[in-house]
Amino acid sequence: MTAREVVLNTLRVFRGGSDYRAELEKLSAQLTDKRDVALAKQITLGVIRNLALCDYYISAVSNVKLNKIEPQALDILRSAVYQIAFLDKVPKSAAVNEAVAIARKKLNPRAVGFINAVLRKLSAALPELPQTSDNAAYIALKYSHPEWLVREFISRLGETEAEALLLANNTEPPVYARVNTLKTTPERLTAELFALGIEALASELSGTLELRALRDLTTLVPFKEGEFFIQDPASTRAALAVGAKPEQRIIDACAAPGGKTFAMAIEMQNKGEIIAFDTEKKVRLISEGAKRLRLSVVSARAGDSSVCDERLTKTADAVLVDAPCSGFGVIRKKPEIRFKTREKIAELPQQALAILENCASYVKPGGTLIYSTCTLLEAENEGVVNAFLHTTTDYELESQTTYWPHISDSDGFFVAVFGRKE
Repeated sequence: MTAREVVLNTLRVFRGGSDYRAELEKLSAQLTDKRDVALAKQITLGVIRNLALCDYYISAVSNVKLNKIEPQALDILRSAVYQIAFLDKVPKSAAVNEAVAIARKKLNPRAVGFINAVLRKLSAALPELPQTSDNAAYIALKYSHPEWLVREFISRLGETEAEALLLANNTEPPVYARVNTLKTTPERLTAELFALGIEALASELSGTLELRALRDLTTLVPFKEGEFFIQDPASTRAALAVGAKPEQRIIDACAAPGGKTFAMAIEMQNKGEIIAFDTEKKVRLISEGAKRLRLSVVSARAGDSSVCDERLTKTADAVLVDAPCSGFGVIRKKPEIRFKTREKIAELPQQALAILENCASYVKPGGTLIYSTCTLLEAENEGVVNAFLHTTTDYELESQTTYWPHISDSDGFFVAVFGRKE
């Protein structure tokens, strides 16, 4: 199997709505050359990140409408067009020839001829984007984001900043490790990773390292021994906003896969108690991570955070609600998220508010309540905060912060801190 065959098989799974990431990892493992693995992943994610733009280029020179092109042929076209438009290190002729060779194996001669004709035209010159006075529509196509979402970002940031955000969303994000300072130090871990061929750079956030020259981190001895876990700085900041201290009781209401739980446990010096709730299927992830990191304060429990557990009423020094959300802050990591529709996410603010209102009852007087999301939509962030404040007189808003990927070079995140009155 070649790198480009991995791409096509993965795009087929993506097109079918299944877990394309798992398929990409499985098929990439069959490639023997690390450069082929990198190329397969780059093309696959590149096509998904730039899907609308690739389709525009194809439509501009094709005499067949996009919805009439055989799905497998369209996958071949998209992967080749991405290489032509974005990969300077891949000669245009190589992208065309590889695509035609694969098409000959899988498609009829007429489809092969069609693919060859389209790609020859595009390799000669890519069409200009359509001129329009509507800049939102223009940059939505340029960066392959839904127009409604682009208009949301422009309304919050203005056109220049919104375009910078879209560009950031289409780039490969850095990978960050949070150091388990109960077992090692950033300096010692940096040296260990360097010896394993991985460059680790100190980030602006103390205790967080940016990792480069990556391979499967879960196979590394320092990972297996619990010296670090993967966590984006924005997620770390949400955990640190709790202000967890030794001997406290903390409730993490929507905890899986557990990164914020682990960060808080380390801040507590593994002294006290963290009750980490999530669905029954996800609780195992939290327990396994806590065991690997040797964090005995973590108690992972299956539970519905929108339903009151009266045994917990006014028992927690702090509660973290990392609410279910649309995820539009992590498009860099999960480019497929951009395809979510307004209709699909319409109920999320109400669901988040229900969880926040319920979990607010668990905080002791004088305690702290944190509301965080990995989305950038006002309705799910400030909208929920304002709705919550209208339903309670027990809490005061102490701060609210949005972390924008193009500014912080981290995931997009929102963090609001409430204090419960004495």
